[in-house]
Amino acid sequence: MSLSAAPFALKAVAEGYHATQRVKNLLVLETQPMEMHPIINSENVVEIRDGYFGWKITETFVNPMTQSDNISPFLKTGEQKPKAKSPTVGGFLAFKEIKSNLKDAEKQPRRKESQVEPSKAITTLHNINISLKEGSLVGVCGAVGSGKTSLIQAILGMMTKEKGEIAVNKKKRIAYVAQQAWIMNATVRENILFGKKFNKKLYHQVVSACALLSDFDQLPAGDQTEIGERGINLSGGQKQRISMARAVYSDSDIILLDDPLSAVDAMVGQHIFQHCLKGLLVNKTILFVSHQLERGFIYLLLEKFLAGCDHIIVMKDGRITEEGTHEELMEEEGEYSHLIHTFYNSESNKNRTVNEGKESLKSEKTKTKSQLSSDCGSQKKLCSKLVQADKVYRYLKAGGGIGVSLLVLVCILLAVGSQAFLGYWLSVWTNSGSGVTYYSNHSMFVNETTSANIEFTENILENPRIDFYQSVYGCAVLFVIIFTYVNSFTYMKFCLKASTTLHDQMCEKLMSSPMRFFDVTPSGQILNRFSKDIDEVDTLFPVLSDQFFKVGGLLVAYTVIIAIVFPFFTLALIPIIAIYYFPYKLSEGGINETKRLDNMTKSPLLSHLATSIQGSSTIKAYKMEKQFQLKFSKLQDRNSVALFLFGMSLQWASERFDLISLSIVLVTFIFPAVLPKEMITPSMTALSLTYAITVCDMVQSVVRLAVQSEARFKSAKRILNYINDLESEAPGIIEHRRPPTGWPEEGSIAFHEVNVRYREGLPLVLKNISFEVKPQEKIGIVGRTGSGKSSLALVLFRMMELDGGSITIDGIDISTIGLEDLRSKLSIIPQDPVLFAGTVRYNLDPFNMYRDKDLWSALRKCHVKHTIKALAGQLDAPIVENGENFSVGERQLICMARALLRQSKILVLDEATAAIDTETDSLVQETIKEVFSDCTMLTIAHRLNTITNYDRILVLDQGQVIEFNTPSALLANENSVFSQMVAVQDSQKHAVQT
Repeated sequence: MSLSAAPFALKAVAEGYHATQRVKNLLVLETQPMEMHPIINSENVVEIRDGYFGWKITETFVNPMTQSDNISPFLKTGEQKPKAKSPTVGGFLAFKEIKSNLKDAEKQPRRKESQVEPSKAITTLHNINISLKEGSLVGVCGAVGSGKTSLIQAILGMMTKEKGEIAVNKKKRIAYVAQQAWIMNATVRENILFGKKFNKKLYHQVVSACALLSDFDQLPAGDQTEIGERGINLSGGQKQRISMARAVYSDSDIILLDDPLSAVDAMVGQHIFQHCLKGLLVNKTILFVSHQLERGFIYLLLEKFLAGCDHIIVMKDGRITEEGTHEELMEEEGEYSHLIHTFYNSESNKNRTVNEGKESLKSEKTKTKSQLSSDCGSQKKLCSKLVQADKVYRYLKAGGGIGVSLLVLVCILLAVGSQAFLGYWLSVWTNSGSGVTYYSNHSMFVNETTSANIEFTENILENPRIDFYQSVYGCAVLFVIIFTYVNSFTYMKFCLKASTTLHDQMCEKLMSSPMRFFDVTPSGQILNRFSKDIDEVDTLFPVLSDQFFKVGGLLVAYTVIIAIVFPFFTLALIPIIAIYYFPYKLSEGGINETKRLDNMTKSPLLSHLATSIQGSSTIKAYKMEKQFQLKFSKLQDRNSVALFLFGMSLQWASERFDLISLSIVLVTFIFPAVLPKEMITPSMTALSLTYAITVCDMVQSVVRLAVQSEARFKSAKRILNYINDLESEAPGIIEHRRPPTGWPEEGSIAFHEVNVRYREGLPLVLKNISFEVKPQEKIGIVGRTGSGKSSLALVLFRMMELDGGSITIDGIDISTIGLEDLRSKLSIIPQDPVLFAGTVRYNLDPFNMYRDKDLWSALRKCHVKHTIKALAGQLDAPIVENGENFSVGERQLICMARALLRQSKILVLDEATAAIDTETDSLVQETIKEVFSDCTMLTIAHRLNTITNYDRILVLDQGQVIEFNTPSALLANENSVFSQMVAVQDSQKHAVQT
């Protein structure tokens, strides 16, 4: 047993070594708490003097796929590849392409994981000198990538200080509202309180000031409604207002606001400004960052700036270029004045300006009560107590099918049979003695009526047939080696094939799942399936089940031999099996249940870890690290308890099986003692006793391995449940319903009595929508939060299927064609930009369909070429996960360049320039008009000045079309909703200009 355990011991040592190396690499990372100097001027709460700050990158922990040397070869070349059919989005072709790319990447050399390289910092902020006076309101503006958000991160201590001094009053508490609101997977109230005690009066004041009371009325449990992971069941505006309420309720002394009003409409923004910035926060120190003059500073300029109580900081290329009051900066006619005039000049070319609430594609998905907190915990399915036969069959099928399974079974039987025969033949050989034996009765096995008189010589070397015995034994040893190797090879290949197939099928099913699945499923659950469950199916289950079949087969063989030698043993075998069955059934339920708890408690742990990483800046700003570490420890303890109970359940069963095994030894020893010596040869007695002792070990091993194998197979069952239960979208390609080549040629769109609901039984979110869009027509879509704007875009891409009606593009009903044929012909620029870990080239052109000059042209037209040019590697520069090494605005521009390359006839813009400064937005709008002039465009408007020159405006309210006409016609009607929305912004603009 010690030799057989050697490979597993070596495996454990190797895994432990690499695990400790990874932990060591993490522990030896340089941690530099930012040195805080004393405040020089007692009136200030924050001072930065000659500060240089940068982002530190440790090469060891950069994703290997982001290294240019490890990217698939076709991603590193600038040569144009013949255009191939675009892989199916979410289908089999896309997954095969991904696997091919990963295999190519694996061939590339990777840096050693244990190699810890010196960290290097990329300086982002240069020569920063600012002072924040207590109770002041300071605004920061600048173009995309100018360093506005980095300035806040520097104050929070998230950046590396290269030079200079930074001083923050340690007695003052800091609150932070991030540009992309971070929401915990908890109730609305818990997100607002954020660890502070509940004060009813203050809480009501805060939620009222942040305009959340009406939202509470819409939620099924009010502020006790559980928010899904990443705030998925809230709109963008709701998430931002909850984040704002968290900052206000914290009653902190310093409030850092990173564009907090970008996700709310004009009236809500005005309410927040009056009741938060001018109300509850009136005596607080506020640093307000905005890249959108017409969205952020309009509210500030109304009163605070014009009253002379504020300070404005203008940034460019990581430096402060101007600072002063609004009047002072306007008189200087510098960068700030240029930004202001750019905004007003862009306005002058429009008849009127419109302001509309910001809302992402996801925000529309959960506006009805039925879709909210009830979905958050509905994704878990409890595993059944017994492994079902169909799951076993599907696992065997994944391994190659019944034929391959039978071949593996034959190999197992040959390996077990050869080992059993080896022991049996050794017994026969030793029993033959010298070959000179006299029997009065030539019966090997005797009964009560026969007797045997046995005489033999003990020296087996004198046996004349010794060559025969040696040859047979040698051949038996050779066959044992061959069959054992063949069995191990075929079984491991079978298990590897099965686990690979299950992984691929689960990945394919996951990629083809509708978006609503991801909206209600925590990322921790998905990560648990692809990490722990796959690991158990990959490693633990094959090893345990292989041992079970081998030991179980030998147990059967040895039991048969013992029964042949002692026929009466079969009489005792039946009650022994019954005795074994009792503790097995008694322990089976507990073992399976504790294993299920182990699997279930792992998902919340992973979800909490992912959430904490996403909100690390907010957590550190509020000094909530210990609370989150405590929660992590509790979740870890809960998982550890389940794992401990699982181990103890196995140990409990093992001890009971040991006692039963001893009874088998006792019975086997009693039989030779009570039977006459003439009934059994000494060699057979020794063989049976040896086998009996071996059986003692084997029995408990078999039962233990059976229980553990079944418990580990729960992971395969969970994977199979995912494969079986996950709903799939429509096929990527329907061969007999493919649209003609070149479709759509014109780009006309027609909605006819369209009704949409998110799921069966829920209310309609789009009700009887009917309108037509002519080829190359530019349509602006506006409406208040929850009106159905983003649902309209989702339906066009068939992210949601129709409950009634039809949508046609160039006369073809989109519900009759495959999703690949549809989505590959449409382009969308989302509000929340999505970049993948890889290179700039990979994110622009993942299938290598365009030349370098085409990529540079797209980047130039989107005004982000200079940013990419400045990177080391340029097009091959790495992009980290989620594009975190770019600002939000830069990410949006890269996404826009990606859409530009596709040259689709239909383009959807979902507030695509929301995170871009006014000047860049103006340039990008010109690019859109020029490059997409022959395209049909549907624009969900955020800056309504960008759509006043559109052909028509579609106004939605409560899922219905209430207005659809030209901008001039709608503005001519003072009672129109569009005209009323314009009036709000006109009053704000007039206040600023005066």
